[in-house]
Amino acid sequence: MQKKTPLLGINYQTLLSLFPEAPKYRIDQILYWVYKKLILDPNQMSNIPSDIKNSLIDKTTFEFPKIVESSITSDSTEKFLFELDDSNCIESVIIKSPDRVTFCLSSQVGCPIKCRFCASGMPEFVRNLSVSEILGQFINLSNHIKKLPDNLVFMGIGEGLLNFENLMKSLDIICSEKYIGYSQRRITISTSGLPTQIDRLADLDKQYNLAVSLHAPDDITRAKLIPDKTRFPVSEIVRSCERFFAKTGRMLTIEYTLIENINDSLNHSEELAAISKKLRAKINLIPFNKVEGSEFSRPSREKCIAFSNQLQKSGALVTFRYEKGSGIDAACGQLRSRKLNLNNPNHK
Repeated sequence: MQKKTPLLGINYQTLLSLFPEAPKYRIDQILYWVYKKLILDPNQMSNIPSDIKNSLIDKTTFEFPKIVESSITSDSTEKFLFELDDSNCIESVIIKSPDRVTFCLSSQVGCPIKCRFCASGMPEFVRNLSVSEILGQFINLSNHIKKLPDNLVFMGIGEGLLNFENLMKSLDIICSEKYIGYSQRRITISTSGLPTQIDRLADLDKQYNLAVSLHAPDDITRAKLIPDKTRFPVSEIVRSCERFFAKTGRMLTIEYTLIENINDSLNHSEELAAISKKLRAKINLIPFNKVEGSEFSRPSREKCIAFSNQLQKSGALVTFRYEKGSGIDAACGQLRSRKLNLNNPNHK
């Protein structure tokens, strides 16, 4: 049996190769339904002739990843657990603020970085997400809120820069005026700090934003949080961020999770401020969100405030937030981890 082509993620040339005899305007109409109307079911494409609809059904797949669980909190944060065709699961989140809606999407099944405080890396890393699976999250959530989001961040499960090709193909479709037409400047890609991949992103000459999950201003502290094989020296990360800013002109964000007695001293704050000023980056300060089975804990509110105040006194630009979505397995990967444990009580 000939393998079907995912309709979600398809581009003009691929669709044309599937229907070489079809008039070019029919190809444009199909793409309009998929990427402007966000409709994948050929039976709902009202201006497409039945013979082409039948061919679409025969030659392409048009299923979304399935939502198997969702939760919502009092602050209207929604988390979704998606089941993929191979029964693996990923998470996506809709974060609502008074003035904007943000989608937080995943890029991999599991995370190979395995930060010691993060639920995403606790289950084993399985694989990269395909283009259709990445886009499936975006279109499914857009249909859920009946519009496109104001911002899009890749801060869910996975290290997006290790799924570089599929992530960039997805973003090309999301941002191309021929397809969805979303602004590059509204997209943020999060990384644990992979210098070669940061350089690779910079070389694309795109206007994506970059968020670097630093979590420590020095190598000794960072070694307590990130395993050796996936950790790079802070100095190398900083230099790659300098190159990124020089090439793109886009302000960077330093993601910093505050963890009790690990990275929350005022000395850490002063060192972090020096890095942020060197990079002209803003700091997103996040108190640790408790993960089941973790040895780490959150600093007191007073200690978090003192850390933030010291950053500001040192001249750093700081966003200090308490995580949204508490009470619905808010930390990234917890919903997936819980499902894995339910399906396999012996899973560690």
